[in-house]
Amino acid sequence: MFLRYQQVSRIIELLKPKTIVEVGTWNGDHALIMAKTALRHQTAVHYWGFDLFEDSSESIDVQEFNFRSHTKLEEVKEKLEKFQRSNKGFTFNLIKGNTRQTIRANINASWPDPKTQKEHILGEADLSYIDGGHSIETIQSDYNQLKNSKTIVLDDYYTPDENGNCPTTKKVGCNQLLTNIDHFILPACDRLNSGGVIQMAATGKNFMRKLSLEHKKIEKSSQEFTRTVVTSFSPQGYYSYGKRFIEQFTRFWPKKVKLIIYLEAPLPIKTTGQIETRMFSKICPEIIEFKARHMNNAKANGFVDGKTKNYRYDAIKFCHKVYALTHCALSNPSEKLYWIDADTIFFKPITNAFLNQILPKGYYTSYLGRRDKHSETGFMGFDLQHNSNIDFMEFWKNIYDQDMIFDLPEWHDCFVYDELRKYFEAKCAVKSFDIRKDYEDDHHPFINSPLGGFMDHLISDRRKEAGCSFASDLRTTRKELYWQLVPYMPEEFVVNKI
Repeated sequence: MFLRYQQVSRIIELLKPKTIVEVGTWNGDHALIMAKTALRHQTAVHYWGFDLFEDSSESIDVQEFNFRSHTKLEEVKEKLEKFQRSNKGFTFNLIKGNTRQTIRANINASWPDPKTQKEHILGEADLSYIDGGHSIETIQSDYNQLKNSKTIVLDDYYTPDENGNCPTTKKVGCNQLLTNIDHFILPACDRLNSGGVIQMAATGKNFMRKLSLEHKKIEKSSQEFTRTVVTSFSPQGYYSYGKRFIEQFTRFWPKKVKLIIYLEAPLPIKTTGQIETRMFSKICPEIIEFKARHMNNAKANGFVDGKTKNYRYDAIKFCHKVYALTHCALSNPSEKLYWIDADTIFFKPITNAFLNQILPKGYYTSYLGRRDKHSETGFMGFDLQHNSNIDFMEFWKNIYDQDMIFDLPEWHDCFVYDELRKYFEAKCAVKSFDIRKDYEDDHHPFINSPLGGFMDHLISDRRKEAGCSFASDLRTTRKELYWQLVPYMPEEFVVNKI
C-alpha cells in the first residue's frame, strides 16, 4: 500500500460521503478501506466500482501504462460481499469494461438512501476517485463523465524527483488535465522506480469550497519590502523541494515580502521584483574559503569517529545557512528577516498579524526552542533594525571565518545559534522570543507551534520522501484543511485491517 492512498481515507473522514465511485477497483482492497472509513460516519454507504478486471490484455496495459496484475470480477465481488455480511449498511455495484463506455452507460444509475429515500445519482456522487487507465485520454474521459461529482480525487499527478527525472506528462497522468481546472495537489507522495514522484490531486465543488474558506485573499501592504525571507538549497534540493518552495511562496506570501535565495550553482529560477537569487561564489567568498579549508577534514564533515556520520559535527553541511543568513542580514534594507528552510511547505496565506505574532515588537530574534535539546532552526526571525543586529551577525559569521566553531562542543548551526543567542541575552540584554514557549511536548516543534497553522517542515528524510509530515506528528489540535489530509503515519507503521 502506497503512502499517498492514506489521503483518500483522510478526505472521507473530512467530507463523510454516502456515495463513492472508484475508477480502477483493481483487487477491491481500496474499496473496502474507503467503505470502512465512510461507515464510521454514515449508517449507509453505496460504492460503484469500475474496472476491466479480467477483460484487460497486454496491449491495453501498454496503452494505459498499467503494471499491475488483474483480478477477476467474481473474486472482488466475493471480497465485497464478505465485508457486506458484517456491515449491513454497505451496498455496491461492480461494472466491468472500458470506462470510456461503461461510465457513460451508468452515469444516471441511482442508489436510494435507506434512511431518507433520496435518490443519489452516480454522476453526482459525493466522492469519485479516479485511478483507472493512466493515459491522458482515459483520465480525461473519466473526469469529463464524473466532473459533476461533489469531490474528485485523481491519482497520477507527476513531479520531478531530486535528479529532475519525471514521467512524460504529455502521454500519461492528470497533469495536463488539471491545467484548466481549479484543483489542489495533495501533499503526500511516492517515489517511482523509473524516476519521478507521484501525487494525487483533489477538485470538485465541495472540496474546493472547503479549501477556499482557508485561502482567503492575501493581505496587501502599502510598504516596499519591509520583510524578507531568506533560504538556500543545492541543485539537488531545488528539484526535491526548492522549486515547490518558490511556487508556494509566490502563491501564499504577501507580494511585498521579498524572497532571497542563495545558490551554489546556477538554476532555472525565474527572478522577479519579489524573488532574487544570489550566488555564493560572487558575493560571499568566505563560504568558499571555509569549505575549501575543511573539505578534506572528515571530522568537519561529521565523521568524528571515522565511520558514522553525526549531524552534530557536520560543520560543512550547515555552514550554508549561516553564511546566507548573515550575508543577507548585513546587506538587506528590510526591517524584518526570516530564515525558512527550503524543505518547508506553505499551505495557507501568510498574514501580517501572523508575522507580528512570531516576531513581536521589542524582540530581536525569534526561534523554536526545545527543553532538552538544541533549537529547531528551520525557522528563525530577526529584527534588522535592532541595535545589536550588526554585532550579532558579524560575530556569527566570524565564528566560521576564524574557525572558532571547532572550539565549541557541537558544530551545527542550531547549537551555534543557541550559544550566540544566550551570549547576547546575557551580555547585551537582547530579548529573544521562543515561539514554542507555550507548548509542553518537544516533538516536531515547527508544526506544533503557531507556524503549523500556515506551513509544514519536512525535517527528516522520511518526511521529505513522503512529501509532508504526518498526522501522528501533531501534539496540538489542528483544524487547517492541510492537516486533515496528510497521512496518519509512515506507511511502514500502518497495518490495514479490512
